Amino acid sequence: MLSRQPQPAVLRAAVLALSLAVAACEGAESPIAPDAAEPVVPESAPAAPTPDLLIAGTGPRILFSSARTGGGDIYRMDPNGNNVVRVTSFSGQEASPAWSWDNKRIAMVRNRVDPLTGSVPDIFLMNADGTGKRWALPTASSFAITDPAWSPDGKYLVVIAWFGGLGHLARINVATGGMAFVNGALSGPVGYLPSFDPTGKTIVYVSADAMGMETIHSDGSGHQVVTAGPAGSTVKPVFSPDGKRIAFGRSIGGNFDIYVKNLVTGSVKRLTSHAAGDFDPTWSADGSRIAFTSLRSGKMQIWTVSSAGGTQTRITHTSVAEGGAAWSH
Repeated sequence: MLSRQPQPAVLRAAVLALSLAVAACEGAESPIAPDAAEPVVPESAPAAPTPDLLIAGTGPRILFSSARTGGGDIYRMDPNGNNVVRVTSFSGQEASPAWSWDNKRIAMVRNRVDPLTGSVPDIFLMNADGTGKRWALPTASSFAITDPAWSPDGKYLVVIAWFGGLGHLARINVATGGMAFVNGALSGPVGYLPSFDPTGKTIVYVSADAMGMETIHSDGSGHQVVTAGPAGSTVKPVFSPDGKRIAFGRSIGGNFDIYVKNLVTGSVKRLTSHAAGDFDPTWSADGSRIAFTSLRSGKMQIWTVSSAGGTQTRITHTSVAEGGAAWSH
């Protein structure tokens, strides 16, 4: 799913993990209305908690996408790979799972049918116990929406809205379903794979040409370049739980590995160095470990490593594609 020298479009497909069609990300150029202009999203009818989802308890857990049932579903497991629980069982594919910071809700990407443009990626929400399933937006969009990440207060999701082949940073009000560009304009920040810092004030993302990482305040101000590099060299930056480091995938010499940038000292540490490619990092709640997706077994599988570097441990052991890990907070 990921070549040795991925280009930005291929990177986006890899991070969606189980191939929600990136071609659909080039939808019509429809405007996004401000939060206040959108109607309230109707809640789905109350449902009893799904018994299987309660098995793993409330300790540290990792969400991930897997093709083990033939399609693409979201699963949950302990950090050592045990107690695997199937979270979704829809007829289509789900990818890019994201925990809310209180670990009570999950956002993900699912294909949704729009009457005008057909099936396009959109954001779907559910409670961690399997109840409260609903779309984040009240109606289907003619453009694709991907890459959900929760604000720490749980009120917003930062997402990527696709127009003309470019991803634009946007924010969804979870309560109302209203969506607006981060800086209020289509000409605003363009990029992919955003992530909030623990204060909720700063968003890190991959720049539009995939040359590096950039940050911007959630109100659209304070844009900064964090790292630069050749085209296609950076993927999925994510803040550490204390906000002092950023883990990211980076290609140097044509192969992706996991790196950590210390925002206090400015230093960058390489954590993996495998010829097959490692990408898509996610932090443990205490910041001591990082889970990531690797191609070293021939299929995408999930591994972990200390955030200080060292031995890497494989925690999924299947012959199908599994990736897009999201560690609980």
